[in-house]
Amino acid sequence: MAGRSSLSPHALLGLATEQRELESKEGGPLVVSGARRSASALLRELSRAAVPGSVLQADDFEQAEALVYLLPARPKSDDLRRLRAAEKARVPIICVRIGGERGPLPGVLATSVIELESGESVPVEEIGRLLARRLEGRAAALAARIPAVRPGVCDELIQNSARRAGAIGAATFVPAADMPALFLEQARLILRLGYAHDHRLEPKRGVEIAAVLAAGLGLRRLARRVRHETLLPAWALQSSIAYAGTRALGDAAVRYFAALPTEPSDS
Repeated sequence: MAGRSSLSPHALLGLATEQRELESKEGGPLVVSGARRSASALLRELSRAAVPGSVLQADDFEQAEALVYLLPARPKSDDLRRLRAAEKARVPIICVRIGGERGPLPGVLATSVIELESGESVPVEEIGRLLARRLEGRAAALAARIPAVRPGVCDELIQNSARRAGAIGAATFVPAADMPALFLEQARLILRLGYAHDHRLEPKRGVEIAAVLAAGLGLRRLARRVRHETLLPAWALQSSIAYAGTRALGDAAVRYFAALPTEPSDS
């Protein structure tokens, strides 16, 4: 039915269900290992304002949520053995290679390697982005416990959501006047960004999702208004507006959640 939204209470309930799933999963620590001096320095940086026990320097990876491994210039047999052990334990690995030889590493995706020259500081924000790529939805819970990785995690969450929104907008079979899928994508982004800042979706914060709905309706009105005033194909126009709007919405949400006072836990 044209003009009628198919956004259902059941779909909105799915957002609350996703939050309960986030809360129910007991996340393991982020483990830092490898070159001792560099690993100790990174541990200190990641531990600032972090929940106690959420960041550890260790060589046991079994319970780790993810591993950040600092690889010295010339990897030793112990380094390769530890990487293989992490791979066997199915622990996502982010490798920081410091002035070393380029080449494949056991258990490490090529896209999960940060190459540094000797003396360069470890880019914590980039670690956050890579963690978001490897952990996907679980990265929000990690960012809630480790504020140092939060900027990178949130930026990657926003970028991924904006890409999906762009794909939704490009689907010409979805009427511009009725895009519940776009709303749900943006609402899910707000949920995860809030969770990454240790703020849960609660009735008293219904304004957050209401703002998403208002923004989504505004994007749709904009798409309808300009689609007849441009030579761009409708799918390209809708995709661009959905992408840029979701990106802007995410950036605004990060500023909003970052400005909220941290609330004490009830537990």
